[in-house]
Amino acid sequence: MSTSTTASKSSEFSITRVFDAPPELVWRAWTEEAELAQWLRPFGVSTETVSFDVRVGGRYSYTMTNDKTGETFPTGGEFLEVNPMRRLVFTWGEPNAPIDGAPVITLTLTAQGDRTELVFHLRGFDGKPGDHNVYDGWDEALTNFGRHLAGEELR
Repeated sequence: MSTSTTASKSSEFSITRVFDAPPELVWRAWTEEAELAQWLRPFGVSTETVSFDVRVGGRYSYTMTNDKTGETFPTGGEFLEVNPMRRLVFTWGEPNAPIDGAPVITLTLTAQGDRTELVFHLRGFDGKPGDHNVYDGWDEALTNFGRHLAGEELR
């Protein structure tokens, strides 16, 4: 797996990873509830109550729980674009929140032989490595994603 980062002065950032898995496996791990429940979290957090209706206009929600404090983080949004094995676009915020003005995540998958490049782009939040906030949380979640795909233990 390899990693690169792109940050801009606007409220957005991208994280690019290359995984040793074909696009079909990467797509399934991003769109099937049983798969998502296993990896969709930063380090030190558990994910519960995962519900994903992957279709344009479909909603999703999941709740993350801090393993030390018990604090919960309900998260959800709406799918805006679904192009299997290529692109997934969805809002990101509170479950059932209006989509107008919500941050938007775009996942772009590109096959590279038996590997897949995943570009994770989040518009609506500033982020940079070491922010101990949104960027680092997604960076850790993508690390867990790679470990999940490789059958390794998650953090």
